[in-house]
Amino acid sequence: MKHKSVKALINFIMTIIGITFLFPLFWMLNISFKTRSEVYDNPFGLPEEWVFNNYGDALEKFNFPRYLSNSIIYSVSTIIITVLLGSMLAYCISRMKWKHKGFALSYISMGLIVPAQVVIIPILIMTNKIGLKGTHLGLILPYSAFALSSCVLMLYAFFRGLPVELEEAACIDGCNVYQTYFRIILPIVRPAIATQCVLIFMNTYNEFFLAFILGAEDKIRPLTVGLLNFFVSIGVNHWGQIGAAMIITSLPTIIVYIIGNEQIEKALTAGAILK
Repeated sequence: MKHKSVKALINFIMTIIGITFLFPLFWMLNISFKTRSEVYDNPFGLPEEWVFNNYGDALEKFNFPRYLSNSIIYSVSTIIITVLLGSMLAYCISRMKWKHKGFALSYISMGLIVPAQVVIIPILIMTNKIGLKGTHLGLILPYSAFALSSCVLMLYAFFRGLPVELEEAACIDGCNVYQTYFRIILPIVRPAIATQCVLIFMNTYNEFFLAFILGAEDKIRPLTVGLLNFFVSIGVNHWGQIGAAMIITSLPTIIVYIIGNEQIEKALTAGAILK
């Protein structure tokens, strides 16, 4: 009986905490349907007059299609490069025998502790010198580089748990290393790959610092930087349109997370500890 009471109390506390996490989203959705004056007079209550024109006005003033297309280009390209190269490197470190692979794993792990703010000046200089300034590739490559470490470490944990007999059976059947990797290993770790795709998409889609520094031209700016420009142009006198713009830009990440949240939980639980 005592155990059930403790469990019920824990569930209640976790429910309250979960509701507090959802409150900013509710507040943002709430103000998106309010008039300019009601946002100040009634900031937390439901709208007395539901204003749906805020979304149309926000889309008219905010170049959503262009910024969205840029964000999708960055996110999808980063996913392809990072998952392809990261999974191959993780497979090489975890399944193959070669010298200095321990050093390679340590070197990859260092990528988790290097913030973008520390290396932004060298990155900016390199992109200028190799002619990537003002191009999508000038952001895709840094995004992929920063996402590579976490991708390799998570997939490394998954690859290590696979039995060696998989490669032995594939070798007997005449598969080379690449056939074994693409036909046997990758389908088995599909949940981990899906998790990495979701995490990389969310991190890249929501990234602001690198996009603000490297994406100087308006034609290559993602949604995060475009949203800042929208805030600056409209000012803080119409929070209804600001809330509508934030809801519009948040929808892709919300949808992706809802679809992939179960895979994220499974993968993080399985790969949380590196032996």
